[in-house]
Amino acid sequence: MKLVHEDEYGAYLGVTATFLQEFTLVESNPSFEVFDSRDSSRRFIAVKSSRMPDDEDLKAGRYGIDFNRAKPTLQEALQYGDELPDALKNMKWLANIAFAAQNEAEYFNKASVWENFYSYIWDSKPQTVWVAPHSGSVDRPPDDILAFPKLMIDASTAGVAASCAFRDNNVVRKRNMIAVHSTGQLGAVLNLGDFGILDQAEMDVVAENMELKYHKKAQVLADEFKQQFSYITLKMLENIKNVRGTLNPEELSATASDDGFRIDMFVKCLGLYGQEIKEFTLGEFTKVLGSLGKIEVPVILNNFIYPARNVSRLLKLSDKIEEGLVHSALQIEGAKLYMARDPELVTDIILDVKKGLFDD
Repeated sequence: MKLVHEDEYGAYLGVTATFLQEFTLVESNPSFEVFDSRDSSRRFIAVKSSRMPDDEDLKAGRYGIDFNRAKPTLQEALQYGDELPDALKNMKWLANIAFAAQNEAEYFNKASVWENFYSYIWDSKPQTVWVAPHSGSVDRPPDDILAFPKLMIDASTAGVAASCAFRDNNVVRKRNMIAVHSTGQLGAVLNLGDFGILDQAEMDVVAENMELKYHKKAQVLADEFKQQFSYITLKMLENIKNVRGTLNPEELSATASDDGFRIDMFVKCLGLYGQEIKEFTLGEFTKVLGSLGKIEVPVILNNFIYPARNVSRLLKLSDKIEEGLVHSALQIEGAKLYMARDPELVTDIILDVKKGLFDD
């Protein structure tokens, strides 16, 4: 059942007539769209704009905003704008604030969009808010800083989040936010982040239950998942080596921290699969990636890839909880291949996770 339209890269384009049988449009602008279920118990938010600060069309009102980051002050946004593109290269701003600006008017336009977006998340009304903060397309051309811009799209997240919202029929007594992202990393089918507010023991129990229930189904796409990861990883490593001259994260930290972080994550994920990188060379990575073999893919990992604790701090989530504007929250990083190839399986798992963590 198709509920949203997505482009060939998995970026959100809009909802289908089937989705509108159950949901009504609340807001549509060049940056995001909001839909509420007819009983108002569920909300679906999908982002249309790019997450990259230099990927925008100001005349069309399409701004480069990362809605999973904090709203900057005017001074921060102006400094960010002055330092592009080097700020992207060194992740100086990308990990912390939502947008850059070239002047005061641009800042206030973008700040207004950011505030409007979060006005649909923070509220005292009981509701499950399904949000895809990075579902918009990334259209900037490739360069030395970002050689594969389309990989920055959280592919298929709008489709999965819409499916979850459409099928989520539990009674709602509290306000919970579930943010749906996707990752190309070699983790599990779903990688959950606790925002620093969920109980790890409860999450682990849910993960164990999901492993028992869905492990066999998860292995259907396991080989394709590992093959896709290996192919894309080698392409990225080849580009980093050609541009930077090294694959050593420590050497990259001074000049290209984003690339260094990415390689550190590759090493961490390969370690999860029992594969050790002994030296930072293309030959070593090629050998290790070719050794993934028949290793099975976990259904869920908790706080392994992106725990979302930094995002929680940036969004002052604990303050919102104290103010009664949200009860709890969960970040989901779904494996891109699973979300694109078997969204129904991913939806089934997510709804069971939600039931285990949030539903009475």
